[in-house]
Amino acid sequence: MLAKEDLEKIIILLGNSKIAPPVKCPYLPNKIFIQRYFVHNDLTEYEFEYLLSQGWRKFGYYFFKPECPECFECIPVRVLTEEYSQTKSHRKVFKKNISTEICITPNSFSEERYKIYEKHSKIRFNQKTTKESFEYNFCKSAVPSFLMEYRIDKNLFGTGYIDISSDSLSSVYFAFDPDYSHLSPGILSSIIEIHTAKTLGKKYYYLGYYVKNNRTMEYKLKFSPYELYNWTENKWEKKHDNI
Repeated sequence: MLAKEDLEKIIILLGNSKIAPPVKCPYLPNKIFIQRYFVHNDLTEYEFEYLLSQGWRKFGYYFFKPECPECFECIPVRVLTEEYSQTKSHRKVFKKNISTEICITPNSFSEERYKIYEKHSKIRFNQKTTKESFEYNFCKSAVPSFLMEYRIDKNLFGTGYIDISSDSLSSVYFAFDPDYSHLSPGILSSIIEIHTAKTLGKKYYYLGYYVKNNRTMEYKLKFSPYELYNWTENKWEKKHDNI
């Protein structure tokens, strides 16, 4: 539960938040993207949970949420970890990864992880990267965080960056070597992170934003039951099936 002093701190942070200049929407054609943001380097797990529950996300010390006029297509998604059960397709992903080694490790920079991120960004999204932005967005955190590494024959092919709140685990980002796409690494990482959240006694697993008809985000609705955040009513709505 958010203490009075924590709530007061959040009110001040949100009161000092700013609106970023509009940019071309990365998700929908012919639209602009506007976000509200603030920068802070130290939040408690309870403060972070409150922000997640209100639709906020973060990279490093940068907290943000969409604030596009008359557009509510970026929908926050969270899985109910206690109720989640694997589907037949999820079990097939596990079988494909029988030789995959998964390791939890502290969050820190490494050349090996950066090369995976660099290759993932270039091939999947045609985006250039820098070590500085990578380190700021993923290796620094205003809240407790950790990494999950995925290897075959000691070769790293995927890295999950995960934040911890009082009630949840939040997926910051998952980067993988596209040469290993046949192993469905994105689905595998979500399954593993959901089970990790459940093992840690966390109620929710946050998957970030879902945008309908965006192919790269379709996987986010494959983990049932889940909840979608209703921006207009400021509440979470439970779903059991893909929408």
